Amino acid sequence: MLVKMHPGLPPPDKRSLPAALFAIFLMTTLLLATSCTPEPQPVLRIGTNVRPGYEPLYLARELGYFGGDSTIKLVEYTSSSETQRAFQNNMIDGAALTLDETLQLLALGADLDVVLVMDVSHGADVILARPGTDNFKQLRNRRVGYEATALGAYMLARALQLADMTPSDIEPVALESAKHESALTSGRVDAVITFEPTRTRLLRAGTRQVFDSSQIPGEIVDVLVVRGTFAENHPALVEQVRESWFQALGYMKQSALPAAAIMAEREKIGTEEFLLALEGILFPDRAQNHRMLDGPAPTLLGPAQRLATLMVENRLIDRLPPIGPRLNRANGH
Repeated sequence: MLVKMHPGLPPPDKRSLPAALFAIFLMTTLLLATSCTPEPQPVLRIGTNVRPGYEPLYLARELGYFGGDSTIKLVEYTSSSETQRAFQNNMIDGAALTLDETLQLLALGADLDVVLVMDVSHGADVILARPGTDNFKQLRNRRVGYEATALGAYMLARALQLADMTPSDIEPVALESAKHESALTSGRVDAVITFEPTRTRLLRAGTRQVFDSSQIPGEIVDVLVVRGTFAENHPALVEQVRESWFQALGYMKQSALPAAAIMAEREKIGTEEFLLALEGILFPDRAQNHRMLDGPAPTLLGPAQRLATLMVENRLIDRLPPIGPRLNRANGH
């Protein structure tokens, strides 16, 4: 049967047929290639500064606990202030912070979840003074250096409070943590609020310890926080970090000297000195973490609320942040 062409239609162009078929083939190939290309794996970038309590993270990386071609990346900053700024600027999605620094970010409206209690300071954070100073009260009218972060300000506020002194009784000097050692040894300041490994080096140089975190037990806590949206979208990756952390703690317990040697090298102190530094740090295990973060009444909540209240009273934050939901939400409650 012959098919009559509509008089208004032009005859088909036989030369255009191969081009049309090629276009269809190309589109199909591209669609198939796109559907077969795996989606890029999410990468959890965790920021830290140099602090012994954070070292198990780097130990976990060194021992391969993060896995090959790891989607967990550690980013080291020179101070906790830089870590906070990086988190606020979305350069990282995870951060190792002190609890007061975490409360500070929450008070500013940051979207974060507390996913791990890393350590509790029990003497690792200190106020050191130049030789000849025997107690904190002798720092009246003296220059006290501190990092202008929540931790530095909080340590200073608590030391003043326990000594029945006020901020006007001393001359505060803002110092990045990298300058603590040189500022004290050169006489630029009369005392400095610092932590390991600077503490060990300064004590070796003859400075005097006039205050430490064991005098405020349970108040200086280091936690791992992850951006809320990241934790919600990638819970398995967050759990991998937690599991790697506990594996590293297990290795530290079973092989203390080899573990300390690895971590001390990064801290640029000797192995024995690093082991001494760890004596002022408590590392909550898996069960303790569960009690501190999980359930309707996590035990970290009370201390965090008291800490937040004290920070408001000392004008370190301007409002009480919603810490409770940030503990429960991160742990599946």
